[in-house]
Amino acid sequence: MTSLIEQAAAPPTKPPANPAPHLPAVGWNASAALVTWLLSISVILLASIGAQLGWTTWFYLQRAALPTEADLTASRSLTLIMVLSTFVAHAITLLWCWQLIRRTSPQGIRPALGLDWCRSFWSRRGGLLVACMLAAPLFLAVGAWLERYLPNAKTDLDRILAQGPSIRAAIACVAALSAPLVEEVVYRGVVFGGLQRSFGVRVAVGLVSLLFLAVHVPQYWGGWAGLTMLALLSLTLTVLRAATGSILPSVVLHYAFNGIQAIAIVFFWELLETPPSTTP
Repeated sequence: MTSLIEQAAAPPTKPPANPAPHLPAVGWNASAALVTWLLSISVILLASIGAQLGWTTWFYLQRAALPTEADLTASRSLTLIMVLSTFVAHAITLLWCWQLIRRTSPQGIRPALGLDWCRSFWSRRGGLLVACMLAAPLFLAVGAWLERYLPNAKTDLDRILAQGPSIRAAIACVAALSAPLVEEVVYRGVVFGGLQRSFGVRVAVGLVSLLFLAVHVPQYWGGWAGLTMLALLSLTLTVLRAATGSILPSVVLHYAFNGIQAIAIVFFWELLETPPSTTP
């Protein structure tokens, strides 16, 4: 890990195309950003594969036979284990990011991510954090509005959520507890910082917004209204990072957005799944 971090943190061959003095200086570059992005995806896949292998072993010990495709598809316990394995992947990703920032940024983690940006809620910056929290329902409202004009078929995520309350609770926990922090540290923290250092702010905003959207496309495929809303959210989160020099506004907005959705899928799933009435 050390050698990878040291190689990825090598100084860029030319100065940034769009320097931004208000952004904190970082010690890693685009190579480290790309490695971090790939790692964040890979560990989720590997954790999921590990969960499947563990479940398959348990199934074999119980029944002295390997599970069939029908067993794999119908098993709620397998789905639950795979969802919970995301916490392990998130922990590994955070550890990588912490090590990268610690080894490449002499000023420390807090300045590198702009965590000292707001020291009091009783300030303009604190007011912006509150505004970010209150803005979360607006994105959900935009998504609901877009459903009237864009196709929004059942997605893979919808089908997983429909498997039962325990699955929905597990997904809600991941979405409301670890996902916002990890994704913001990765995308608006490490990836944005490295790309901004190497290519400038505008390129960093565009690429980070696209990368964040891209990793969510498989689970939302077919839900075009939801993907359009997610693209808008991704751009907003990245612009907040570029404008403030801190990941804090993005973290607050992301937590509020995911938190509302988590509450909805746990406590109001039946209402969400009720088809709209066609009666005038």
